[in-house]
Amino acid sequence: MTFTISKESLPFRADKSISQITLSNERLTIVVHDYGARVHQLLTPDKNGTFENILLSKNDSETYANDGGYYGVICGPVAGRISGATYDSVSLEANEGKNNLHSGSHGWERQFWSYETFETASSLGIKLSLRDEESGFPGQIQAEVTYKLTDNKLEVTISGLSVTDTVFNPAWHPYFNLSAELSTTHEHFIQANVDFLVETNQENIPTGRLLTVDDSSYSIKESVSIKKLLKDNPEGLDDCFVFNPKGDKSLMLYDPLSGRKLVAQTDRQAVVIYTATNPEIESMINGRPMSKNRGIAIEFQEIPDLVHHPEWGTIELKAGQKKTFITEYLFTTN
Repeated sequence: MTFTISKESLPFRADKSISQITLSNERLTIVVHDYGARVHQLLTPDKNGTFENILLSKNDSETYANDGGYYGVICGPVAGRISGATYDSVSLEANEGKNNLHSGSHGWERQFWSYETFETASSLGIKLSLRDEESGFPGQIQAEVTYKLTDNKLEVTISGLSVTDTVFNPAWHPYFNLSAELSTTHEHFIQANVDFLVETNQENIPTGRLLTVDDSSYSIKESVSIKKLLKDNPEGLDDCFVFNPKGDKSLMLYDPLSGRKLVAQTDRQAVVIYTATNPEIESMINGRPMSKNRGIAIEFQEIPDLVHHPEWGTIELKAGQKKTFITEYLFTTN
């Protein structure tokens, strides 16, 4: 198997460019940016062996600082929403109404990461590092993200180590379209081993109730088409589903048109699924303005706003204690 690693620079601002690193192992190709630790593109073969990009990719690198869709970035230190933009005695930026979303305008997705590539006998990858001094969360947090390719598997590892007690709930934020945008995601099928749906209010903040997904319009425990989910939920999904903690924490996404199938395995507590039914529309995505239902954001993380719901767990990161999360994405064809 032949491995290749290449690098080029992209325009960003007058004093700074973005490094774009492409890694390929003949089975998968990823294109990574050092700004936001973004996976810009992910190329996989379809059932005929044709390699195509299966992510929604924001075109203009000079607009990344105002990326309202968070396309392919690492959201952190805390992904999702924090109610009232406060917890304990910590005050954060309120960047979505009165709440904090994806750690605010100085979160990890809007910072430059250091990086180094690596290659072994069976895999290659890139490790990105960031010492966060800008997000407003207690720290400093030393964060690391590794994207590793092994055969037809992408492994995403995110870790954090802080000098003070803080909170840590990062997430990779890709939008998948397994048809490579030959169609919308309506014909995709999704299934996940989840037990509960997190009930939210009008601001998409958890109410404190976990609803069973059985026999509901949100049931994804069995394979279901996105078309069916959208018929039952016309406003689309932007919801958090909680895995069975004692079960297999897996999610499947399948597109019959291309034959591509994604199976993800995670050690995270939950997954946020966003069908982009009401997306931001200012970005140019894969050569044309963003529009509804073009991709599915799949964000493995702990339950949002967990700082206000200790009954569900904790995202506390103790000083000097390293925490690591791993999610694997296996790509096959049928």
